[in-house]
Amino acid sequence: MAGEKRLFIVHGLMATPEDHWFQWLKEKAQALGMETFIPAMPDSDAPDNARWQAALAQSVGDVDGNTWFIGHSLGCISVLRYLSQRPEAQRAGGIVLVSGFSEPVPGLEMLDNFTRTPLANVEKLLRIPHRAVVASLNDEIVPPLYTARLSQQLKAPLYGLPDCGHFLDREGFTTLPLVADLLAQQLSA
Repeated sequence: MAGEKRLFIVHGLMATPEDHWFQWLKEKAQALGMETFIPAMPDSDAPDNARWQAALAQSVGDVDGNTWFIGHSLGCISVLRYLSQRPEAQRAGGIVLVSGFSEPVPGLEMLDNFTRTPLANVEKLLRIPHRAVVASLNDEIVPPLYTARLSQQLKAPLYGLPDCGHFLDREGFTTLPLVADLLAQQLSA
């Protein structure tokens, strides 16, 4: 249907669409009237940037102002690379990035194929009208400094939460109300 808002929730390393707070957020987004997808990214325990970009291309297709993205961890840089490579006329309506990064992270060298090349077309990403970044101040997987630098790179508001780890279900995160609230705010702006 033309004009229908779509949301893509992109998981990270060693995750599936059923993990963490993704299904909960899908229900919240559907309640806002969004058609919501959580693509299963290939080989999430041994991810490859080219394969993840191909999976996003197949799942998402064209992007427009009615297309939103929420990324978690590795899903963030994957979303940003996908959006930066779209034709100029294809600009997303908004993004919310949780525990994201756009540069190599010590201890996560297996993900360097996602970050070795600096993010291109940042100016295009800055034209996405709604951008937000969420960090946990005690994230030991993606230190908050990396998420803060991503926020600066995207000129996006940074929401720092205490004691949330990496926002994983094993840390108690099966819901993430801040992200649902940010999405609702973006949709109503």
